Amino acid sequence: MKTKIALLAAAALCVAAPAFAASHARDTFIKEQDLNGDGSVSKEEFKTGREKQFAGIDANHDGKLSHDEYVGEFTARLTKRLAASTDTPEKKEEERVRQLRQADVRFGVLDTDKSGGITPAEFEYSGWRMFVTHDTNKDGVVSAADPVAEDTN
Repeated sequence: MKTKIALLAAAALCVAAPAFAASHARDTFIKEQDLNGDGSVSKEEFKTGREKQFAGIDANHDGKLSHDEYVGEFTARLTKRLAASTDTPEKKEEERVRQLRQADVRFGVLDTDKSGGITPAEFEYSGWRMFVTHDTNKDGVVSAADPVAEDTN
């Protein structure tokens, strides 16, 4: 029984590890979402950025993100990041495979109505969850003034 519990705990950690990807860290979130360069992200600024991001991913402009659009955009960013990495080719390939598997899972999670596409509302909801997570002092702005939980930054 103890072995089974240990294996389940290890599996949970493997699944949970990607949850702390770049934009899940407060400082990286600010760096990525700070459109006006003032070192903070207001609700309005975040909403504007998310709308632009959605529009940029929606290649065919049909108002929803298909699996190919969502994963394709992520693949392009991942390819660029891995090209700049100093990791070995083997490590880069492991990372690429792991990240693409996670992107596929994320698509399924974000498509909450299981329509085969991520709507603007579904996309917005996922972003707001991250904004609220980082706005720890609840002032409507994500900034260095927001205390960081030890395991997120």
